[in-house]
Amino acid sequence: MKVFSILKLASFPDPRPQEDYFCISKKYPIFIVADGVSLQTKDGESYPKQSGAGMVARVFCELAMKEAEKRYETFTKEDLKDIFELSNKAVLEYNISCGITKNTVNYWDEDFFSATVAFLLIKEKKVYWFSLCDSGLVVFNSKVEKIFNSPDGWAIFKKHSPKNWENMQEKEKMRMLREEMLRKKYRNVVSEKGELVGYGVADGEESAKLYLNTGMLNMNTGDLLFLHTDGFENYFSIKEFINIFKLWPKDIKSKLEGLISEKSEEDLSKYGLEKTLIAIYADK
Repeated sequence: MKVFSILKLASFPDPRPQEDYFCISKKYPIFIVADGVSLQTKDGESYPKQSGAGMVARVFCELAMKEAEKRYETFTKEDLKDIFELSNKAVLEYNISCGITKNTVNYWDEDFFSATVAFLLIKEKKVYWFSLCDSGLVVFNSKVEKIFNSPDGWAIFKKHSPKNWENMQEKEKMRMLREEMLRKKYRNVVSEKGELVGYGVADGEESAKLYLNTGMLNMNTGDLLFLHTDGFENYFSIKEFINIFKLWPKDIKSKLEGLISEKSEEDLSKYGLEKTLIAIYADK
């Protein structure tokens, strides 16, 4: 098994602090990524140099790794939800330590620190995974065909979102998020009928677990597995990107960084300001 990881911040003026985080076990094939959700600031305020969202990404990953390593020898699919819930509780405790509770948030510039997350554990050719929101898992087989993609974490929100949301200008979306408190209406929300109506993130709210996707896959020789945050989503349709990992050259890092730099200059919004990837090649 070959493993490659990268956390890349785009080179552009006044970059935000690192808000992605990842863990790779030194004991077992366990991998975790998290993306701290960008903060909103008051008018005229600059983005904080240290991000609570970035800290939440770290808190989640480190607790999830600790629990997964402890359970590895007896790991089953049922452990996935347990590990998520324990890690999400650690996020809750971090938010409380910062004075952030449901009584203090306004769902805009005073809000829960939160993160999107994805987890992967390999045991006896079985792949156990979970994903929340737009961090996820993508798998290609030995023929470089995509055979798995974790569910779209925005799919439910898209069905219930405000009219014409997809076509709105970013400025209008931000106005609605602020003035109509859309996060309160959609984030980790369950309707009175018990239906999911929005999207999930790890922010300490117990209902986040209802948006969690979990599963188990068989791993075959030649498979390529990619655990990623949202900045890498659009790369999986680029043949050159996949071929780098299929060939797995000695200079894989420089080849990948060259491609990332090229795409970032082309469209930072499409190819991500900050992105994390863990690539795993099942070579035997």
